[in-house]
Amino acid sequence: MRLVAGIDLGTQSVKAVVCDEAMTVVGSHSVALTTQFPQPGWAEQDPRAWEAALGPVLAGALAGRGREVVALAIAGQLDGCVAVDANTEPLHPALIWQDRRATAYVTDVDLETTGQVADASHMAPKIAWLRAHGIRAARWHQPVSYLVARLTGAHMLDPSHASTTMLYDLRAGSWLDPTELPAIAPATSIAGLLRAPLAGIAAGTPVAVGTGDDFSTPLGAGLVVPGPLAVTLGTAEVVGTLSQAPIFDRPAARATDDPYRALPSPMVETHAYPTGAYFIENPGWLSGGAVRWATRLLGLTSDQELDALAAGARSEGITFIPALAGAMTPVWNADARASLHGLTAMHDRPHVARAVLEGLAFACRDVATRLRSLGLAIPHALVLGGGSASDVWLQIRADALQIPHHVAARSDTSALGAAMIASVAAGIHGDLSRAAATAPPPRSVVSPRASLDDAYARYQNLARRTS
Repeated sequence: MRLVAGIDLGTQSVKAVVCDEAMTVVGSHSVALTTQFPQPGWAEQDPRAWEAALGPVLAGALAGRGREVVALAIAGQLDGCVAVDANTEPLHPALIWQDRRATAYVTDVDLETTGQVADASHMAPKIAWLRAHGIRAARWHQPVSYLVARLTGAHMLDPSHASTTMLYDLRAGSWLDPTELPAIAPATSIAGLLRAPLAGIAAGTPVAVGTGDDFSTPLGAGLVVPGPLAVTLGTAEVVGTLSQAPIFDRPAARATDDPYRALPSPMVETHAYPTGAYFIENPGWLSGGAVRWATRLLGLTSDQELDALAAGARSEGITFIPALAGAMTPVWNADARASLHGLTAMHDRPHVARAVLEGLAFACRDVATRLRSLGLAIPHALVLGGGSASDVWLQIRADALQIPHHVAARSDTSALGAAMIASVAAGIHGDLSRAAATAPPPRSVVSPRASLDDAYARYQNLARRTS
C-alpha cells in the first residue's frame, strides 16, 4: 500500500496525518509547541523545536508503517520569519504571525501588486527589523519552507506562501526582489528528497514544496471552487472565499451599502491559492485564543464550561471587541485593544461568556459583508478548525451571519490538505481538484434561528469609534 504523510506546523502544536491512496486517514498524532512572549507585542518560537517535533509526530501517526510512505508535505503557520545562515541554521528565534515588533518598519505597498495590507505581521517588516538589529541572513524563510530546507536542502516556497509576504508580485507570479529569498514553485512540486530517514520514512522520499495553513485548511475540506465562506476557528480565525480572478479591496470597488465603505484601509487581502485560484481573506484575529482567554478570565477550566454559560444567556447589552492581539476589522490596527463595553452591576459571567462568542462572530460578519460588497456571493459558511466542535458557538455564528453553517467532517483539515498536496506530488492524484474531491461531506448543517442584528449594530458603532 502507498501512503502519504501530511504535516501541519501550527502555533500550539505540530500535527500529522497519514493517508492511503483514497485519502482515508489511517493514522494521526500531535506534539505540543510553546510560544515565548519576551515583551508585549512580541511572539517567538524556536525553529529547532519544530524540527525536533517532526520525528515524534510522524512516528505516532505512522505506527511503524514508514516504509510505505511515498511522499510527504508540510503546511503551516504563515507570516513567520526565520533567518538562517549558509548551512540553514537559525540565527534568531522565529518571529511568528502574532509578533508585532516591526510596526516602525512597515512600508507602503501597492495593493494591486502585492494584494497585501501593509502590516507588521507580514514577513517584509520582520526582515527589516531583524536586519536593523544585526541579523545577517543567507536566506529568509517562512516556517514551512524552513522545515522543507532542513529536510531536503532545497530552498523553496509556493506562490500562496509568497503572496503573504509583502514581497511578491501577485500578477507576475514572482518576487519583487528575490535576494535572500527561497525560489518559488507550485505547492505540489517536489522540493527535494529526504536527506536522512525520518520516523521510518526512507531517505530519498519526495518532499513537496507545501503551502500555508490558511490555504491547506480549506483545501483539506475539499474547497476548490468559489462559493462558501471558509471560516477556520483555530487560535486565530481566518475568514475568506475563493475567486477565479484577483479582487482587490479598494474603496471604489465596494458596494455603496457597505457599512464601512468610507474607511480607506482594506479589510481583506488577495492571495494565490494552491489550485491556481485566488483566496480573498482576512488572515485572522485571536479567536480560539480569545475563547481560552475568556475561559481563564471567568475562572473556568474548559471551553465546554464557557459554552454552557453562554448557552443559557443573552449578552444583555455587553459588546466584546475582539482585539486581544490588535484589531483586524473594520481596519487593521496593531495598537487597538480589546474591550468589554456596556458592563453594569447586573451582569454576571454568563452574559460575558455570551458577549465574547458574539463579538468574535460579529468580526466574521464584518469580513463576510466586505466580501459580498466586493461582488463575491456567499451562500453559506464552511466551518473548520477546533472551534467547530462548539454547537453553541456554531448557532451564535449562524444567527450572527444569517447564513447556514456547514461543519466540516474533520477538524484537522490543514494536515489533510498537506497530505493531498503530497498525493499529487507522488502522482497518486493528477491534481489538487481530484485529491480534494476525496474530502468527506460536512458532518452537519447549522441554520439561523434568530437575528442578532441589534447586538451587531452596537458592535459596529463601537468598532467605528475604536478603529
